[in-house]
Amino acid sequence: MDIKSLKTFVSVVNNKNFSAAARELHTVQPTVSRHISELEAKLGVKLFHRNTHQVELTEAGAIFFPEAFKIIANNKRVIELVNHAGNQKVATLNVGYLATASSFFLPDIIKSFAVSQPETTINLYEMSGKQQYDAITENKVDVIFCREQPLLADPRFSCVEVYSDSLVAVVPRCHPLAEEKEISIYDLRNDKFMMFHQTVWSDVFKHIVQLCKEYGFTPQMTYSPENMRHMATFVSSGLGVSIAPSCIQFVADKHCVCIPIKEMTLTMPLYMYTNKGNESDEVLNFVALCQKNRDHIRAMLS
Repeated sequence: MDIKSLKTFVSVVNNKNFSAAARELHTVQPTVSRHISELEAKLGVKLFHRNTHQVELTEAGAIFFPEAFKIIANNKRVIELVNHAGNQKVATLNVGYLATASSFFLPDIIKSFAVSQPETTINLYEMSGKQQYDAITENKVDVIFCREQPLLADPRFSCVEVYSDSLVAVVPRCHPLAEEKEISIYDLRNDKFMMFHQTVWSDVFKHIVQLCKEYGFTPQMTYSPENMRHMATFVSSGLGVSIAPSCIQFVADKHCVCIPIKEMTLTMPLYMYTNKGNESDEVLNFVALCQKNRDHIRAMLS
C-alpha cells in the first residue's frame, strides 16, 4: 500500500464524504474512489459503509484508521531525519598548540568542550610557532595557542591573551641555589647556560643577555635545546642552567627546580589566535570556553 492511498483514506474518514476528501486533496472524486478501492483490494476487507450522504467506517476500517495515521506520521518523520542527515555537516575543531606552554591547561579545556559538544570531532596538532602560523593562515587549523605572532597582527585574525608567563631560572636540584626562594641574575654568573637559539627566541634571548651584561657578565652559552622538554632534561642531568617560562615546571622532573629571578621583568604571554573568516559555532564556543577559564589557567602558574 502506498502513502498516497493512506492519505486518501484518512481524508475520507475525517471528512466522511468522498467529494469533500477530493476537495481537500486537490483532486477529483473518481481518483479518491480508485485509491480506496485499491486499498480495500490490498487489505481484502471493506473499509467503509457507503450511503448517499456520507460514509462510515466498517469494523475493519475503524481498526485500520489509527494504524494508517501512524504509518503516515512515521513516513514523514523518516523523510525529515534523512533530509537532516543529508544536509548536516560534520562538525570539527582543529587546534594547533605549543606543547609545554599549553599542556598544563589544554587537556581540561578539551575535555570540557568534548562533553558540551559530543558531536564535534576534535583534532590536536603539536606545532612550532612557524608551523602554527602556516597552518592558521592556510585554514588547516581553527585555533592556535602560541607566543606572540607579529605577522598575525592583522584584521583578519582574532587574538586573545590566555596568560602571561614569567621567566625563571631553571637549575638542577643539586645546584647550590636550588633551595632559594628567589635569586639574582648575578647568582648565575659562573654557570653554563642552555637557551633556545636567538633565531628562535630573538627578543627574549637579547633581553636575557643584556640583563646579564648589566650585572657584569656574559652568559656562557653551551647548548641550544630543541624544545622545553629537552631543556628540562639537560638541566636535570646537571649539564647547566637555563632561563625559561615558568610553565617549564609542568614538564620538568623532580631533579629540576624553577626559581624566580628578582630582576627579570620580561614576561612571555601565550595567545589564542583564530581566523575571523573561519569562525564556526564550534570555534566560537571553544574560544568562549577558554576565556571563561582564563582565571583558573593563570592561577595554575602562580
